[in-house]
Amino acid sequence: MVGVVVVGLAVALGVFIHLQLRDPGPREDVPRAVAIPALYATMGLLAIIGAVQRRPAIVVAAGMLCLVGTFLSAATIEFAVPGILLIGLASRIGELSGRRRAEPLIAAVAGLLVVGAAIALLGMTEGRCWLASGSPADPTYSVMSCGGQAGSVGVAQGGIAAGGQTFAGGYVSGVLTTGGGLVEAVLLLGALTLAAATGRTPISTGFQPSIDQVPPL
Repeated sequence: MVGVVVVGLAVALGVFIHLQLRDPGPREDVPRAVAIPALYATMGLLAIIGAVQRRPAIVVAAGMLCLVGTFLSAATIEFAVPGILLIGLASRIGELSGRRRAEPLIAAVAGLLVVGAAIALLGMTEGRCWLASGSPADPTYSVMSCGGQAGSVGVAQGGIAAGGQTFAGGYVSGVLTTGGGLVEAVLLLGALTLAAATGRTPISTGFQPSIDQVPPL
């Protein structure tokens, strides 16, 4: 249930980000309202996988990720409560007998994959200079190299450019890129696949049935 709540909070975070992104400028290659909530939704899905498969280590990893995720911005502080609950409730999950001792390692790797996805998404960003032309009600944005077009951008920022075609311009830093989004998607899918696939591995009970089922005469 807490995992489902985390997924719901991730969806709400996406809506919040979408409503806040009203600054003029070209769209990012990767929608911020999708890429960032995907990180938190993955945390909730890890918690669900750990609970269903009765794997406390996975649930603890999901809770730790929620706590770490609260440092991203003020809008993510609400993930602290689910994180604490997941860590506390993990001890109540009765782990299946015969689980490998590698469970903590699997949980740690899954957590590192999610952290790596966040680092890739937020680290592989770039700055862009842009100009807006046409009608202010339906602008057309042009992205350009900031080095060679600094003079044009400065004119655009100061007002309407010559001819009245370009009416705005500026510089945006930290733009999410396609490369960062692809790396994030691969790492998040890797974390979920690792957690789900390793939980379905047959568990050895140590009991070897007898081959000869017919009692001797």
